[in-house]
Amino acid sequence: MSTMRFAAIVVAVMTTAACSKATQSAGVGGSNPWTEPGVVRISFNTDVNSFDPIVAQLYAENYVQEAIFSGLVKYDSSENLVPDLATEVPSLENGGISKDGRSITYHLRRNAVWQDGVPVTSADVRFTYGLIMDPKNNSPVESTYARIERIDTPDPHTVVLRLREPFAPVLSQVFCVGGFGQIVPEHVLAHTTDLNRDPFNTHPVGSGAYMLARWDRGSTIVLSANPRYFGGAPHVREIDVEIIPNENTQLVAMQSHQLDVATQARPSQIEAYRRIAGMHVIVAPTYLEDFITLNLAHAPFDDVRVRRALAMAIDRDRVASTAFNGTAVPATSIMPPNNWAFDPDNDAPPFDPVGARRLLDEAGWVVGSDGVREKDGKRLSFEFIHTTSTTGAAISEELQSAWHDIGVDAQLRSVPRNVIVGQIEPAGTFDALLAGYGYDVDPDRSQLTETRFIEPHGFNSARYSSADVDRWTEAANATYDRATRKKYYSLIQRRLNDDLPYIPLDWEQFVYGVSDDLRGFAPETVNSDFWNVQNWSI
Repeated sequence: MSTMRFAAIVVAVMTTAACSKATQSAGVGGSNPWTEPGVVRISFNTDVNSFDPIVAQLYAENYVQEAIFSGLVKYDSSENLVPDLATEVPSLENGGISKDGRSITYHLRRNAVWQDGVPVTSADVRFTYGLIMDPKNNSPVESTYARIERIDTPDPHTVVLRLREPFAPVLSQVFCVGGFGQIVPEHVLAHTTDLNRDPFNTHPVGSGAYMLARWDRGSTIVLSANPRYFGGAPHVREIDVEIIPNENTQLVAMQSHQLDVATQARPSQIEAYRRIAGMHVIVAPTYLEDFITLNLAHAPFDDVRVRRALAMAIDRDRVASTAFNGTAVPATSIMPPNNWAFDPDNDAPPFDPVGARRLLDEAGWVVGSDGVREKDGKRLSFEFIHTTSTTGAAISEELQSAWHDIGVDAQLRSVPRNVIVGQIEPAGTFDALLAGYGYDVDPDRSQLTETRFIEPHGFNSARYSSADVDRWTEAANATYDRATRKKYYSLIQRRLNDDLPYIPLDWEQFVYGVSDDLRGFAPETVNSDFWNVQNWSI
């Protein structure tokens, strides 16, 4: 997407390195007797529904597909865009982005072939675009690709995107592998009559480093090395993706050395992982933010004083410490601190319970006999929805306690993530909820903040509308100059912290258990840890 929504709360652990993306808690040792040379066993917490990237809806699907398919570009472990099928990332400096910002030119590698041996050409890129835009196909990124007016293919190895208008996030949101940007083969799918049910969904043909060898639904996805891969034959001959939804089961599998990589463990499990012989822990920052969504269409959240009071009552450090075992990074805006667009002077509300009570007093909410405030015969009470996860419940209980201290009654309700995302948010049938969002590295937040993306037309579930934010967002997207864009995003961060349709809480980080015998594994937490899978060795 690369912007991917998460309402479920996943585990996190804070990195201690100032300059690196991930750190290791133990050194890498020698060979272990339980290691099977040439085979990597890695866990993931959910299975896929389809291997066809055109109709993929889930993060898990994109995660695995990055090993099977290629895009024009991809993210590395430092979240920099690097070439994939393209020979270089287009820029104004290398001429890949035209001066008017409406033409983006990619040059394809000449040695790239599909896993059946057919050459990859510019026609495949144009064909993929056509499938995404075909209304018969259930592509989740049609609205993003609609910014492309057409794709020109002057020769088999040149792709030119003709944009309807300049769009700075284009490089990371279009044809970026792992972010709903995988390219599919025209010669395999040209005659499909129903892509949503095509055999390609379970028998994919990609151009990536690995091929699908076997899929035991709900259990294991087996990938085998692609000897034709344009980046060279992978060092690891087989990767077994073990589907393990339960984090405790994953830990036991690691302790019994049935896994070489355990992904997304709970913070409370870190010490247990560190005690396992022959492995080390890697902690990696993410672009996954947990925040509170306030429904501005519902009273009392139509009063900014109430919203600000709720924000000022929250001790973000305490939330991170309690719910994430002291491992999450407190959030002060919709930009993570390590992003180039982050402005530390963003007017984030301070932790100030006294000031919060004063605001509610000014808004006319008087403390009642039971400690809950009242106004015009109504109690300051609302339903607060959170996911069924343990962490979601822990965060919500901290918020409930903090709000109770200022005279606000939050009634907690636990709801499955798919119901929140698929029904409650689009319909607007909530007062407030604990939400999460997995952002793209690009600072564009239009889907979350622009008026035109109010649910169900986007992810703006707060029903927030600001003419200034709309204008600043479009202006930032219309230029490729980073300094200019940063000025707009500073304005946006401050305005959102003034209006508070969303209250930022924390930035999650992922923890991995990794075998000492595995070389080359470097987490990439936005799209997929498989970004450099061809370089792994064990």
